[in-house]
Amino acid sequence: MSLNYESTMDALAKGTRDGIILAVNVGAMVLVLVSLVALANGALSIVNLIETPLSLERIFGWIFSPIAWLIGIPWAESATGGSLLGTKLVLNELVAFIQLAEVAPALSEHSIKVLTFALCGFANFGSLGILLGGLYILVPDRREETIRIAPKSIVSGTMVNLMSASIVSVIISI
Repeated sequence: MSLNYESTMDALAKGTRDGIILAVNVGAMVLVLVSLVALANGALSIVNLIETPLSLERIFGWIFSPIAWLIGIPWAESATGGSLLGTKLVLNELVAFIQLAEVAPALSEHSIKVLTFALCGFANFGSLGILLGGLYILVPDRREETIRIAPKSIVSGTMVNLMSASIVSVIISI
């Protein structure tokens, strides 16, 4: 990407071109990630555990249940909360919020409030892919650096979301 422009119109044209490339990259990243999760769920659905097909959501429900419980969700609802946390991490917060709306009748008001804060953030692989794709276009010479710090950004962003949810859990319990 060049920052040398010959005129205002040249800057406008190059900026528009770069913006379109970035927008297409964002859309492609989200589409590919959702497709990969659907593919994985299709492959996992062959296995039936407790009369229900296996899916990434169920696996993440099991993995993230203790974390959901630690941020203040009752243990009886922690598998659902963990599944939503996993969906947010692997896909994005929009998909997780849509799923939260679907399962909200089965959750307590406390859990819904805590999960609203826990899911409200961009610490997920979809956002990371979008960020990396954008940074590759904008600063291609720093590609290795962005790849190196990517996992740290996911972990720190997730911890911030969970910390906010924990604080909300304490405040609404008072």
